[in-house]
Amino acid sequence: MAPAALAEHIRELRVLVTGGSGFLGAHIVARLLDEGAPNVAIVSRHPKPLDVDEHLGQRLSYHAADVADERQLQHVFTQFRPHAVIHTAAPHHNAAAATHTRATVEGTRVLLECANKCAETRAFVYTSSDSACVPTQTPLVEEKAELYTESRYPNPYALSKALADHATLLANSKELMTAVVRIPAIYGENDNNFIPQLLASVRKKEHKMQVGQNKKVFEFLYVKKAAEAHVLALRALLDPSASSDVAGEAFFVSDGHPEPFFDFARRCYAAAGSPVAPDDITIIPLAALQAAASAGEWAYRILTLGTKQPTLRRDNINHLDRGVCWSIEKAKHRLGYEPVADQDEAIKRSMDWAVSSL
Repeated sequence: MAPAALAEHIRELRVLVTGGSGFLGAHIVARLLDEGAPNVAIVSRHPKPLDVDEHLGQRLSYHAADVADERQLQHVFTQFRPHAVIHTAAPHHNAAAATHTRATVEGTRVLLECANKCAETRAFVYTSSDSACVPTQTPLVEEKAELYTESRYPNPYALSKALADHATLLANSKELMTAVVRIPAIYGENDNNFIPQLLASVRKKEHKMQVGQNKKVFEFLYVKKAAEAHVLALRALLDPSASSDVAGEAFFVSDGHPEPFFDFARRCYAAAGSPVAPDDITIIPLAALQAAASAGEWAYRILTLGTKQPTLRRDNINHLDRGVCWSIEKAKHRLGYEPVADQDEAIKRSMDWAVSSL
């Protein structure tokens, strides 16, 4: 199908987006609306109306449903009859293990079952994560990536994303074509996690601190490009001339600029008007912070009987020692994905939004 014809095809689609009120989900919905999708359904336990122009808002519908509740979800599918599904919904990475299992593992299973039962649903795109794969420090390609398994995983979030990733690829068929978009840390306007944390560090005067030697590299991804990648995957699945190269496949996407975590963070601090000179950096040993986090977790377990979790978590610190480095060539060649042209400008827009809005 030619690009122009495919664009027209998008304008005839009913697309269901789980987590469509969230950070990434809302940007995906906005991208779909910009491309002319006439009917987009946002599915969430507590869907929040998006801030869009009135004429665009008329193309949106909101559905309160638990993705792990088959009865609720089947009702949505019966009512909306989606041609395609983009599944972004996921709990916060610090959520309890049972929450990850129910929302991500069971939720993805139920969603795939409902999609298979719906005669109109032909395409399914799942948002996976760098956390789902065993990390490397050399550019990793999808064919050599190793997903975590129940016998080997660093935390419940990573396991749940890996299991859902695997289930989505396994579900691919002629009737329901599936693809997985694997993303690293995302940043951008309306961020409710990463950018607010960085701005909070500036406001607390903690931005000159660095944990560890800052040697491991990480991938980062501007949210508008993350949204674009999902729509590109969806379009490719629905394009008979491209679907064979995309269906049943996973794709790494990022800004294509791996760098140490605190190097990226300091670029964000500078964009917010608080640059950090090399001589002003205070290095906190990784092992010391890991020990402090472990002690805090034990104290919380004893004092709250496990009902609360500390802000400083051992696994959050461990993440700084994992890193991630991958190749985005497959997404470029098969999806037509191109990373953000000017990452500095994307960072500037993100921090300008944060400073003025948070």
